[in-house]
Amino acid sequence: MKTTVSKIRKRDGRIVEFEQGKITNAIYKALVSVGMEEEGKEQELAKELTEKVVIALEKSFAARVPSVEDVQDVVEHVLIAEGFSEVAKAYILYRQQRADIRNLKKFIGVKDDLKLSLNAVEVLKRRYLLKNELGGVIETPSQMFERVARAVARAELNYSKSKGKAKEIERRFYQLMRNLEFLPNSPTLMNAGTELRQLAACFVLPVEDSIGGIFEAVKNMALIHQSGGGTGFSFSKLRPKGDVVRSTGGIASGPVSFMRVFDVATDVIKQGGKRRGANMGILNAEHPDILEFIRAKERGGFANFNISVAVTDEFMQAVEKNDEYALINPRTKEEVRKINAREVFNEIVTYAWKTGDPGIVFLDEINRRNPISAIGKIEATNPCVTADTWVMTAEGPRQVEELIGKKFTAFLDGEKWESSEAGFFETGVKPVYKLKTAEGFVLRLTADHLVMKVERLTGYKVETQWSKAGDLKPGDKIKMNRERFVASVEEVVPDGMEKVYDVQIPGINAFDANGFVVHNCGEQPLLPYESCNLGSINVSKFVKNGEIDWERLREVVCISVRFLDDVIDVNRYPLPEIERMTKANRKIGLGIMGFAELLIKLGIAYDSKDALSVGEKLMQFITNESRRYSTQLALERGSFPNFELSVWNAKYEAMRNATVTTIAPTGTISIIAGCSSGIEPIFAVAFVRNVMGGLLEINKLFEDIAKEKGFYSKDLITEIAKCGSIQDIEGIPEDIKGIFVTALDISPEWHVRMQAAFQKYTDNATSKTVNLPNDATWGDVKKVFLLAYKLKCKGITVYRYGSKEQVFSLDIPKLMLEEYVCADSEYTGECRICSV
Repeated sequence: MKTTVSKIRKRDGRIVEFEQGKITNAIYKALVSVGMEEEGKEQELAKELTEKVVIALEKSFAARVPSVEDVQDVVEHVLIAEGFSEVAKAYILYRQQRADIRNLKKFIGVKDDLKLSLNAVEVLKRRYLLKNELGGVIETPSQMFERVARAVARAELNYSKSKGKAKEIERRFYQLMRNLEFLPNSPTLMNAGTELRQLAACFVLPVEDSIGGIFEAVKNMALIHQSGGGTGFSFSKLRPKGDVVRSTGGIASGPVSFMRVFDVATDVIKQGGKRRGANMGILNAEHPDILEFIRAKERGGFANFNISVAVTDEFMQAVEKNDEYALINPRTKEEVRKINAREVFNEIVTYAWKTGDPGIVFLDEINRRNPISAIGKIEATNPCVTADTWVMTAEGPRQVEELIGKKFTAFLDGEKWESSEAGFFETGVKPVYKLKTAEGFVLRLTADHLVMKVERLTGYKVETQWSKAGDLKPGDKIKMNRERFVASVEEVVPDGMEKVYDVQIPGINAFDANGFVVHNCGEQPLLPYESCNLGSINVSKFVKNGEIDWERLREVVCISVRFLDDVIDVNRYPLPEIERMTKANRKIGLGIMGFAELLIKLGIAYDSKDALSVGEKLMQFITNESRRYSTQLALERGSFPNFELSVWNAKYEAMRNATVTTIAPTGTISIIAGCSSGIEPIFAVAFVRNVMGGLLEINKLFEDIAKEKGFYSKDLITEIAKCGSIQDIEGIPEDIKGIFVTALDISPEWHVRMQAAFQKYTDNATSKTVNLPNDATWGDVKKVFLLAYKLKCKGITVYRYGSKEQVFSLDIPKLMLEEYVCADSEYTGECRICSV
């Protein structure tokens, strides 16, 4: 319908083109929400009503440009006049909700010019948007993307591009991010176009077997953390505990002892003013101190480390045969003693079952797929979770940077956990008890769950020790929060059976939010002194008419590869050795996010063979197109300097980047993009986000389908928000239940198989959390590890969770004083890396 109304005034005063389709869409949604028409006829009626709205606008605004509010007022009047009072009511309520959200965003202090979610705006303010000296935000989300695009596109001028062509590339970079089709890792969003200019996510540093070498690594780690990066180390070169130190005639304390130096140093360094340091520590299974390493977190400590055992094919074969293998002194290269491989493997399983640490890294598999093996073998991977994320404490959400190295009380599976002096602690599986304090705090925990008990309180220090909940007595003092609040135990009483886990700081060990404690996992295997910059494509944006839009995806893959390659050139490196190694291999890591939504849009269950097939095909396409474009870039710009020493020399004419793809845990960038993290399933269909006092979040796809199918109601959403899952809720069609499966609805085997499906066509490793239900056994963890090895994963991480019925509960007074599944502001249900 042609109309004389051609312009509309936006709320910010801008005058833009009038789009009649937006009115039709708004009316259509209101019709669907109240079920006013037979399915399939809503669109036709919406168009008819829109025509009436346009006619009314032409009559009322012939002499001036209508505002957005004017148009919405007319829509309301037309709906009421045409007898659609219920639809008008739904439209008015939606309009009010949008107004409330706009007001909340103003309260946060961010001008949202991209219509992002309230939580995304909160995350952007806290971590990404530039601020003035007083802490006030001085850029909008779109201006942040402009800043990043402008800074990264400067690299184009290094390759004889005219300013005009470089400007066009800058525009494409900007549109890519503005459309939320692709986002780079957090350091790029934070630091591009600023004085810091450190844009890479992850680094690996060598640790040599000398005091000088060890403390050189500590110094380099500090510089990297200060610039916003995360670090990975292999401590396998360090001589074992009890070995001789000839220079002093003393006795070596071993790698675990020196790890404490790195841990303490990390504690006091705040990354780039926004994040604390994150480390991953690896020790080879053949090291004489391997058992001490496996048990390192048994009594807490190493709060800033995620640890993994590096195993070889030979070790795994010895496990299968129940054979012994040799422990080798790395200093002398001589055998120290033999030990049963299966017993060591079982010990790994035991502590992974109890605490989530250690993970396993399959070094031979990593090095088999190392494209530059002539340069060296891969020793360590980068950390997978950063310490800037939030944990749920007894007083509500607190940022980890407030809690690292301090005693505090955190929540896990609906229970309160008190941290150690260094950060967090570990526990086992036992009957659940309810612990009540005189101050009114109520904890659900296991009898052998370790609680921080106060032994002595002075004016400047609180001396504590871990105490089993079952051993607490009335009057005992326990630690409650970061303000050093001490509570008195009133009673401890039985409260059923449940399995529980430890809380570990993100990027350090594991992350707890609404019960989903996701363990760290290294997704970017690197050589010593290498770094890698990461970016992820939001694949949920590429479903068109029920199919994947492969052509548009190809375009986005190509421009994303160009973006990441440009980052290497404009990056400011924290160490000259890192700059030399990074530019010699030019590794990039292009991955995905929004995979769960893509499957839902395709009508495919996550835990199905069809989903595995889609994942494998999708990653094969992205990797192949990335390599194709990297070859094209190499013909324009030159191959990476070590190309002739790589496997690509025999397969390709040229190659710009030694590696091109990685599946990273996308953390906060997936919140900005409004999609699920990495290749993880959704972690809840509805839940309470701990933002602005409690914000109910509903999976948008579920909400739309529920309204379209006619089974949506506020009561239904409230019921879902109490458990996160829809599997046991009546009134929801079975086919809908099939595609909206959460992380805890999915069996461990499907998690591993999905990781393997993506790993098959991913250059670097694949970040994936294998979520185990609360009744998972020691044997279940063992099966996961063995299946991961069989399916040729490069590494594996497991974490057991609480019950599906009460994933994580927190009293929310504003929401009827009932218990809801809650998630911290930055939680997305995944394992996260270097603030990716």
